[in-house]
Amino acid sequence: MKPETRLRYARHMEPVLRWLASHPESTPDLYHLAELACLSPYHFHRVYRALLGETVSATVQRIRMHRAALDLAESEDSMRVVASRAGYTSDAAFNRAFGAFFGMPPGRYRDARSGPIDPQEMTMYPISVEPFPATTLAVLRHNGDYQEIGPVFVRAFMLAAAHGLAQPDATGFGVYFDDPEQVSVAQLRSLAGVSVAPDADVGSDLERFEIPAGRCAVLTYTGPYNEMSKPYNWLFSAWLPNSGLEPADFPMFEQYLNDPRSTPAAQLQTRICLPVK
Repeated sequence: MKPETRLRYARHMEPVLRWLASHPESTPDLYHLAELACLSPYHFHRVYRALLGETVSATVQRIRMHRAALDLAESEDSMRVVASRAGYTSDAAFNRAFGAFFGMPPGRYRDARSGPIDPQEMTMYPISVEPFPATTLAVLRHNGDYQEIGPVFVRAFMLAAAHGLAQPDATGFGVYFDDPEQVSVAQLRSLAGVSVAPDADVGSDLERFEIPAGRCAVLTYTGPYNEMSKPYNWLFSAWLPNSGLEPADFPMFEQYLNDPRSTPAAQLQTRICLPVK
């Protein structure tokens, strides 16, 4: 696919990805999605898969499974309600799909997240203080719940690839400006993006953001993205007060080491970076 063609198709796919993200409980209709993309329904799925590296169904399942995990951990909704909201009429099918995604069945996942916290669990996050190189990002802005930023990453990677900025092994980064414990959900600000060459032209579809060279406390976390409040809490409540270090005047950022499209949620690896003086 020629670069200009890829970019044109990527722009066509933007409203499709926005619709999928805002209607996770709806069953996508081919003709509606093709209309949003201004493409023929005969070719829509092939173009989508070529640009996104996965099918529409795979995108929808990742969004739904992420929300199902949040429901299980944070709500008292019945398992049937959670399964139905994720698009499953069969509890057995939901159990299999959730287990494949998170490494355990939904009932055990809920029990593990609703029980008392094991004090020793708070000491199991590897952390190091290390120099972090200056890094240029091509990003999209996200306002609102950090838990809803996933689809913004999909759009950012698609646009970066369309501009010829992102290689298959490009590293994803998230930048988080506010503390979700102190700032209302509606006011939360974040960026979703990908690392690019320092002299890259990010065009008008993406924004440039610079992470300056400096020292960071880097906590390596393995597990689902929706559970990162635990390592964050440990970082600030247990590690930082005993470290003798002070945070620098720069926001928290995360570096994602593997691809959520092909990596089970339980095996996802994230470097949580706290800039320090």
